[in-house]
Amino acid sequence: MIAFRTFFTLTALGVVLCVAASARAASYRLPDNGDNVVGAVTTLKLTYEDTLAAVAERYGIGYREIVDANPGVDPWLPGEGTVITLPTQYVLPSAPREGIVINVAEYRMYFYPEGGNRVITFPVGVGRSEYRTPVIKTQTVASIHNPSWTPTADARREHAEMGDVLPPVVAPGPDNPLGELAIQLKLPGYFIHGTNKPFGVGQKVSHGCIRLHNEHVLTLAEMAPSGTPVYIINEPIKVGVRYDEVFLEIHRDLYEEPDQESLKHVVEEKTGDRAASLDWQRVAQALDDLKGIPVRI
Repeated sequence: MIAFRTFFTLTALGVVLCVAASARAASYRLPDNGDNVVGAVTTLKLTYEDTLAAVAERYGIGYREIVDANPGVDPWLPGEGTVITLPTQYVLPSAPREGIVINVAEYRMYFYPEGGNRVITFPVGVGRSEYRTPVIKTQTVASIHNPSWTPTADARREHAEMGDVLPPVVAPGPDNPLGELAIQLKLPGYFIHGTNKPFGVGQKVSHGCIRLHNEHVLTLAEMAPSGTPVYIINEPIKVGVRYDEVFLEIHRDLYEEPDQESLKHVVEEKTGDRAASLDWQRVAQALDDLKGIPVRI
């Protein structure tokens, strides 16, 4: 059984937060009117002990997400009393609302439970530039509890260069980068898995696999049976509508560096016949800021 009794509801936002041992995942009701913006941006006053990394893990936000949303704030010494933005509003990705959708550009997964009118979202770690997470449609095959890890030749070489000689097979435990559970994908060699290094969630750190907090991958495995469709996309620019207002959410492209004119053209394409009525100054500011937060345009 999924421990949804550990959720508490913020009815005004239409959000349920799953409170796990160290991380939260958010469950949002899908708008009945077809809109595709969920959640709300919130703020938090920090204590002396807080770092952005710790806050990110606590609130189910990726490290890159929280840093981009708070430019100018020192990630490690933000300071007591500093008020930061929690980027907890999302334009839903342009993908089918079924199964698992992973948008590598925003380091985020969206899960649509079968038969439900909601979406559950988790931060994820993705592949480094030299080991890009593939953009593809696939599906889950099996869940492996306490998996062992067979490192690739590249992984063994990298570890050896750091003075860490890996065995042919790494047994389950604290030294295993797959964490407590791995969901095997039909795409050979790729997994959605937990981690022994939570700091990597929300960053480009893997050899192409998708990393989640251990609490999150355990929850996902309970909800997503074998055969669940998985859509991996790269959508840095998302356009959404909420109550007839148009929102623009822009993230850095992890693997490419498009110019501003190309980005503006993408916005025009995504907004269609609404493009003529947009506030293009706000669009330009969002393109410059790259905060990853939906902006009304």
